[in-house]
Amino acid sequence: MNQLFLYIIFIQFSLLNFHYSQVAPFILPYSLEQNGAKISSFNLEEGEMNNFVEFMNYADLTVFPDKKIWSLTINFTTFKKGYVSINNWNVPNGANLFILWGENAYSGPYPSKQNNHFISGRFAGNRITLEYNEPVNSEFEGSFTFGNFLSDNDPAEVVIKYPVIPSIKSTRERPKIMVTGYWPPTNEMVRHFSQSEELNPAGWQGENWENSGYDVVSFFPEFNPPDCNNCGQGYGDLEVDYQDFSQDFWPIIEAINPVGIITFSRGYNDHSWELENRVVNRTNWVDDYTTPLLPTPNPPDNSVNNYHVRYTSLPVEEIIAEIERSGLGLDAYLDNTNAGMFLSEFAGYHGSWYKEDHDDNSEIPCFASGHIHVGAQIDWDSARLAAEISIRTLIEYIDQFMVLSGDCNSDGAVNILDVVALANVILGNDEFTPSQSTAADLDGNGVLNILDIIAIVNLILN
Repeated sequence: MNQLFLYIIFIQFSLLNFHYSQVAPFILPYSLEQNGAKISSFNLEEGEMNNFVEFMNYADLTVFPDKKIWSLTINFTTFKKGYVSINNWNVPNGANLFILWGENAYSGPYPSKQNNHFISGRFAGNRITLEYNEPVNSEFEGSFTFGNFLSDNDPAEVVIKYPVIPSIKSTRERPKIMVTGYWPPTNEMVRHFSQSEELNPAGWQGENWENSGYDVVSFFPEFNPPDCNNCGQGYGDLEVDYQDFSQDFWPIIEAINPVGIITFSRGYNDHSWELENRVVNRTNWVDDYTTPLLPTPNPPDNSVNNYHVRYTSLPVEEIIAEIERSGLGLDAYLDNTNAGMFLSEFAGYHGSWYKEDHDDNSEIPCFASGHIHVGAQIDWDSARLAAEISIRTLIEYIDQFMVLSGDCNSDGAVNILDVVALANVILGNDEFTPSQSTAADLDGNGVLNILDIIAIVNLILN
């Protein structure tokens, strides 16, 4: 094993904690805080090493009044994407680690509070700078070892659940997709879907969005300034606070009854579009801003065991493919490691929790829910386009299960236009898609005829 490989592992380890940090309170790395100035670094490409102590012996040390910083730049021979397994994680209280790559892209801080063994978050690049700091009151105390490197094509576990197709009763109300935002750019990118005149004075754009037959509605907190870095709790709906989020979420979602949910939050300081595969009913959440600092109850979901895992039900492969085809320059991928341990994962868990409790509801089932972390460097316009791509792809996915009895033209309503559409098919002047044929066959005999027209007319009259 060469030193480069171990560096990758360490870096990946760090990135893992970035999952933790990508949603935790904002702290800027020293090398970025100092207007791009770099602490002394050391390039390392070869050698063997398993222990962090040996690893940091290659780094240069800078001492400040309140902390000591070790910095090391690792050059890879090829462009790397992936994760690292970290074992025997044992660092002193107050220690932090940052991983920097690309143009001001970084993950962290990774704090001392962490499990003994974990899988890192993801990095991408051919060079990474490690910036590790400890309190200045002692010699270097950190200790941990590097495990295996996992590439994007070799995740530890991938479980994607797809819904059983339930029946849906006829309704005049269009089905709804619910999306939530968090720190910018995620709140800004879904603002046009808000039905609040105060939050969205330009007017709601989610009504029968793109003539899809679905309404899209959004909910998110506000921040001052809107382009904040260290944003804090915010104010309004779904604040960055465990108790406030839950108290807002359940009344909102029960009123909306969505057939699909995407919760968005700010992720790495890069251009990533990171779909989270798993969210956990954990007890080891990161403290929020207002007492009580942890969820109450903790864990939040008493219907399942502690650390129960709920998986995404979004069409992840399709969303990733569409983001890549968009030309927006975003790095879209499915992540199967730690989803954050803060309000991001908490929000994602609530969405998946609701979905799994309602996926067999014969009135208004929920077909899919999942969480997407959005890179902090993505500009608001690009983030909005990527959010719309993700929502559009989700609608196309749900549409195969969404059969509204009598809605022959798939516009989300049952009216005289459906009678005309069915008549044209019966007369041989048009053809239906399979889902339209199912919606039109009200007596379920597999044949479209005048009896189905009469049944649709009765639906309209009733």
